[in-house]
Amino acid sequence: MRIELKNWTLTVIPHKDFTAAHVDPLHIDIDVSAIPNAVTVPAVVPGNFELDLVRAGLLEDPFWGTNITKLRELEDRHLIYTTTFDKPALAENELAVIRFEGIDTFAHISVNGVHYRTTDNMFIAHEIGFSRMEWEHLRERDNVLTVHISPTMIESQSFPVPPTAGMFDHGYASLYVRKAASTFGWDIMARAVSGGLWRPVSIETVKTPAIRDIFLYTRHVAVSEEDPTRGSAALNLYYAVDIGGDTYYPFDGDKHPNELPFGYSLTVEGVCHDSTYSARVDHLWHTCGNVFIPVHTAYLWYPKNAGLPYLYDVTVTLWKNGEAVDTRTLRSGIRTVELERTSLSQEGDRKGEFRFLINHRPVFLMGTNWVPLDAFHSRDARRLPRALELLGESGCNAVRCWGGNVYEDHAFFDFCDANGILVWQDFAMGCAAYPCDETMQENLRIEVEQVVKKLRNHTSLCLWAGDNECDLFWWSCYAVRRDPKDNVLTRKIIPEVLREQDISRPYLPSSPYVDEEAAKSGQIDRISEDHLWGPRDYFKGPFYRNTVCHFASETGYHGCPAPASLREFIPEEELWPIFDGATPENPLASGAKPSWLAHQTSMELNENNVFGYRIRLMTSQVQHMFADMPPELDTYARMSQASQAEAFKYFIERFRVSKWRRTGIIWWNLLDGWPQVSDAVVGYDFMPKLAFHFIKRVQKPRHMSFTDPEAGRITLMGINDAQKPATFTYTVKDITGLPADTDLSAVPALLSGRVTVPADATAPAATLPAEGLDHRFLLIEWRLDGNEAPHRSHFILEPEHLDYKMYMTALTLCGFDDWQGF
Repeated sequence: MRIELKNWTLTVIPHKDFTAAHVDPLHIDIDVSAIPNAVTVPAVVPGNFELDLVRAGLLEDPFWGTNITKLRELEDRHLIYTTTFDKPALAENELAVIRFEGIDTFAHISVNGVHYRTTDNMFIAHEIGFSRMEWEHLRERDNVLTVHISPTMIESQSFPVPPTAGMFDHGYASLYVRKAASTFGWDIMARAVSGGLWRPVSIETVKTPAIRDIFLYTRHVAVSEEDPTRGSAALNLYYAVDIGGDTYYPFDGDKHPNELPFGYSLTVEGVCHDSTYSARVDHLWHTCGNVFIPVHTAYLWYPKNAGLPYLYDVTVTLWKNGEAVDTRTLRSGIRTVELERTSLSQEGDRKGEFRFLINHRPVFLMGTNWVPLDAFHSRDARRLPRALELLGESGCNAVRCWGGNVYEDHAFFDFCDANGILVWQDFAMGCAAYPCDETMQENLRIEVEQVVKKLRNHTSLCLWAGDNECDLFWWSCYAVRRDPKDNVLTRKIIPEVLREQDISRPYLPSSPYVDEEAAKSGQIDRISEDHLWGPRDYFKGPFYRNTVCHFASETGYHGCPAPASLREFIPEEELWPIFDGATPENPLASGAKPSWLAHQTSMELNENNVFGYRIRLMTSQVQHMFADMPPELDTYARMSQASQAEAFKYFIERFRVSKWRRTGIIWWNLLDGWPQVSDAVVGYDFMPKLAFHFIKRVQKPRHMSFTDPEAGRITLMGINDAQKPATFTYTVKDITGLPADTDLSAVPALLSGRVTVPADATAPAATLPAEGLDHRFLLIEWRLDGNEAPHRSHFILEPEHLDYKMYMTALTLCGFDDWQGF
């Protein structure tokens, strides 16, 4: 039984008034009328308190104009959530719990005035368990459940941050607090420290006997030489059951307990099409154990492009005296995963690498970083379905769940399981040197254990990573460099939990990982897996062209939202020009206007703060790609989106044409979590930018692209990520300056021919001299395996200071005449 609790009220109280009222946080009995400035409103759970204030007309839309900066005034608020519940009847073998899926963050929970639980972690679920006697003493109706959430910015002051810990100035309060780091403000997320019951609250029954835990994983596979989708495998099922103090071998008259069906037993069955497996534990000797499961003819799970994501419908049943007393079901794939990596990259050979192997086969990854779906995490669930659709449409076969976020729920992983999308999961730490004392270690240990046990049955989850960029902070953010190997959080605490709870997938201590070899050599610019940000200047500049990493797990480029989107959050009078006092001769005359600054994202409305540079950066990127500055907003936005789209296209294609020297790219990022100017290729309103349409083309399993120049020539490459050979019949034409109604069939070809590319490989098709091609717009068209449906892409050797009208016309000839958003 599960009853979700609704009909909540919320009282919001400033900290000074709360303390002046001498309220006991463990025994809250508030006379709101006696507390100045306290307000009570209806509350929605799951929810965030700011959203309740907006609904009550007490707070303006935080996403409009500069309103987001006003939320700082609310960072001292105490939140008192209250609801009532009737006591559901329990069967003789049942107990009840109240389950909180997510509390943000520091809370005291009471029922009928009796304190039951204190919480201090946003990321994990919390429960109140009732004994039989406690449950019987509750009222039949109208029991009062109260949750007092203390303000994070007040609670965080009690933690003594050591001088060796640190992050961005505005994020120091986050260092001890187990709360999404991005809520304190990030370059991709507004500062909304917030608070609330952000995931559902429910009454649930717990019965005995019951299955308490299962963990099904693949021990090894042997892939068929004839059919790589099939093979044999050995699985392992860990189980834990609760028999409520019962004996394992109940006798019945003169029958011995070894005479089935007496006693407890457990079975597991899996079905995928015509493949089945099963195993049985005839007698349980204890409340936990492991079951070896051979699968002689298995369908194997692969990420997209490498194969099919076959999933088995699995049923685990607990039996007592021959009768089923509890059942667990899940969908699980058969696959092994390995990460082969070296510390450093080496250009031009395979001595260094960073690659994933699924079922012992290397897989080239094309993916996106998954960042917060909303600045107010209670809205994540409603935004998830459309976000997942976009993830599927993009052609990604991997997604990296970034460490500044919350942990996604099962629905996200179910989608990735079923659609062949490999998940890289950071633990929730980012861009900081976190304290490593015993308090922090124990809090993290509890969190990691719960998260691992919750998510480890998902086949798509192929990597645990300790954090986002914390190794880089240890290495570079102090006058004296520190070796990240001394970070006990990622070198001791997390690995210890994983050794106990999940040995089925690899672990990377940080991203990027500065291991002892890299730290000793000091060659941090040559690590095998890297985040490619650099100066964020011209996207074909030396930084991007000369990087040597094998795998990029972050890289991106700015793109302005469409004007229709901008008008949803920037007042009309601020839209254009973006910069005060701007003229065609001096478009960057002074600072950007306040609403632009707020939505770039800045915690302060000036360009002098840590994230104050982004509007100016985006404008400089437009200036670099096009010869003339735009005269109005529509053209500016188109130019910016074109600049972003060309950058993403180049980043992805550069890695694809050098497969297997390079083994994957996870670009930044798919979707905004609030309305802003950013690197996301889809805006908060789900409006795709041009880059999203480019990415859908360049991430198709079979593609053609030119390399960077070598020895004065560029090489047209056929790229084949599919698992069988493909023949490309291609032409390359120069369409620079042609009218939009040009009959392309009449345009002469610079190159034409045919190339067969082996499975999961690349092959050169032809070359062209690079001289004279700098600003030429080349159309690449090909047909696959004799199929008459053409595929198109394009290439510009040096997309610098282009004629805007020429570019847009050529883009139309390439098939982008349905570009939406303008």
